[in-house]
Amino acid sequence: MSLTTLWVDMDAYFASAEQHLQPALRGRPVGVVPVYTSAGKPAATSCCIAFSYEARPFGVKTGTVVAKARQLCPSIRFVHARPAEYVRLHHAILDATDTVIPVDQVYSIDEFACRLMGREKDPVHAAQLGLTIKKVMREQFSDALTCSIGIAPNRLLAKVAGDQRKPDGLNVIESNMLPECLFDLALDDWPGISRGMSARFARHGVTTTEQMYGLSESEMSDVFESVDGSRWWMLIRGFDLPDKKTVRRTLGHQHVLPPVKRSPEEARRVVVRLLAKAAQRLRREGYRASELICSATLFPEGKWARRSILPPTNSTRVFLMAMAEQWRTAPDARFFIVSVTLQRLTPLSFAPEPLFAGEKAEERLDRAIDRINGRFGYAAIHPASADTASAPMRIAFSSIPDLEAPDLHA
Repeated sequence: MSLTTLWVDMDAYFASAEQHLQPALRGRPVGVVPVYTSAGKPAATSCCIAFSYEARPFGVKTGTVVAKARQLCPSIRFVHARPAEYVRLHHAILDATDTVIPVDQVYSIDEFACRLMGREKDPVHAAQLGLTIKKVMREQFSDALTCSIGIAPNRLLAKVAGDQRKPDGLNVIESNMLPECLFDLALDDWPGISRGMSARFARHGVTTTEQMYGLSESEMSDVFESVDGSRWWMLIRGFDLPDKKTVRRTLGHQHVLPPVKRSPEEARRVVVRLLAKAAQRLRREGYRASELICSATLFPEGKWARRSILPPTNSTRVFLMAMAEQWRTAPDARFFIVSVTLQRLTPLSFAPEPLFAGEKAEERLDRAIDRINGRFGYAAIHPASADTASAPMRIAFSSIPDLEAPDLHA
């Protein structure tokens, strides 16, 4: 089995992006925070969505609350998250990599893979490509923006190879090195092996990577309780399999509320905006949804959630009417995180078309509003009750906003 994949993983991407964009932050502990107060300071109850490698030795982690991060690392510098800048930089990084080797597949805002062809599969040549990518990034950006590169016979092992040499490393795994070179990995070090999957392995007497490799193909399928076990058995042995086709099942947004937005009415206004954004994305990506879930985490503790089943739709008005009915049961409490999720998605090509003239006219109206917002800004036209200032763009690591998307400039 020859080398097929060069995997690039940007190190601590949001934090290193800020260190690149703000030279004064380089070499210092940095925490990236999504919520700031009106006074321009990080909200004490907000948390770090990313942190620099300099903050790691102090115990700062993703999700560490600002107040706790200050206790752990008094010298930490907090910066307000700037999703639009990270998206622009992401695309610039892809363009820079393309000057060395074409980018084959983007997997997240901070990870992508390049396909090795011909003599590029030679280990020495492949490693040289990796070093050249690093050199181009230093020249076009700065030393603050580093990446870890893994090279292997398939994408899974290439990602693992890169993880073994973080940060700013380069690692090649050849088939003749398997599996011994991976025995030092804990099971949950493997991408895709969650805590629940680790528990499944444990029920089959497997607690180490070496033991995992000892399973037969049928035993691995028993652990996974599906044919995915057979696929996993082949991948960890270096077989180059095509990516599984994925079907989008949900689409949604969530927002951590600043202290001044935590009343039920202010929270509702943010939910309206989140739902309008979700409906716009649903139309842009070509789906209808049959289920809406609105939920919230309360402050200082507690949960609230409601679900509505709908006929297949992508109408902002229909979603808002369902949300208004749900909100009648919302508690009179302080809200901390609000979210909306559209589920039971059906591609437009499979969803039934609207039957009535009014529904068809409503779809045309939504499309017209989307075009206007795409041209003049994400909130040029929006529901009157929406809080457009408190629902800016957020980046899910596996879903990178398009540069032309209206939310980019939120």
